[in-house]
Amino acid sequence: MFNFNALVSRIKYIPRWSLMRQSRPEYLAEHTTEVMQIAHTLAAVAKEKFGADVEEKNIVICSLYHDISEILTGDMPTPVKYNDDVLKKAYKDMEAKATDKMVETIDPAVRKYIVPFVKANMLNEREQKILKAADKFSALIKCMEELQCGNSEFKLAYESTKKSLEDMNLPEVSYFMENMLPSYALCLDELAKI
Repeated sequence: MFNFNALVSRIKYIPRWSLMRQSRPEYLAEHTTEVMQIAHTLAAVAKEKFGADVEEKNIVICSLYHDISEILTGDMPTPVKYNDDVLKKAYKDMEAKATDKMVETIDPAVRKYIVPFVKANMLNEREQKILKAADKFSALIKCMEELQCGNSEFKLAYESTKKSLEDMNLPEVSYFMENMLPSYALCLDELAKI
């Protein structure tokens, strides 16, 4: 029996932002879906507007698996994960071991088709940055939603995430910030106006 797909399906049970009071809980499955969609857009913008040598399909498939280690480890809060270098290294090692354990559950006959996307080892540097930016945009959007609900708990997370995106110095990130991110503050009636 090969358990990989059943393990991945448990993504819907993994809560995010565990140390933060939230107006609405967020789970890893919805975060992953949002990262995939944003990664696809960022890759298309990078390719078409800025001539980047990126393969958007590879980025999107890698984004599907970008946090699967958390199915076994849970979502480690950023303030804990990045608090000091020892913890950061230990958590990275734990994530790698969890990913390796998950990879072992893939049917060996199809492993060669799945593992490169799980480990994202075929992405070039720009593609890796796009995936990271999509992950950060999803976090920023969650912060924006919480702030719109009057939850100041997410103020510092918003500021630090926005700064880390700006510090990436990627034209597709700046383009998304200027042309797409403001729409996330609109209500459905405003978004649906044609």
